[in-house]
Amino acid sequence: MQTMVRGSRFLVYPSVLLFLMMGVFTQTAAAGIVGTETVISESVTADKRAQVLSLLDREDVQERLVQYGVSPEEAKERVASMTTEELAQMADSIDELPAGASSGLVLALVLVILIIILVR
Repeated sequence: MQTMVRGSRFLVYPSVLLFLMMGVFTQTAAAGIVGTETVISESVTADKRAQVLSLLDREDVQERLVQYGVSPEEAKERVASMTTEELAQMADSIDELPAGASSGLVLALVLVILIIILVR
């Protein structure tokens, strides 16, 4: 019986230490309510960002950016880092442009992007 108690020490002490350590490293989770306005505004911002980025994927827009000395990758990075207000301004100006005016659209988009890049 005595040898059984001595042998169990090697199993009991590490187990107790392990259980104590597990209690120290636990974290509590916190949850909150997300408002509808927050979800909608994030969705609208993502849509506007996708709209602007899709225009930057056009070949004629990329050629015009290169002519002005701005790489398309740099322009995409700048669009990705725009604030919600800047995205709204750019997307609204794109929406106001007449349909079918591709050269005017390209010029207007490039100018808006250049202004935003230069302002930063």
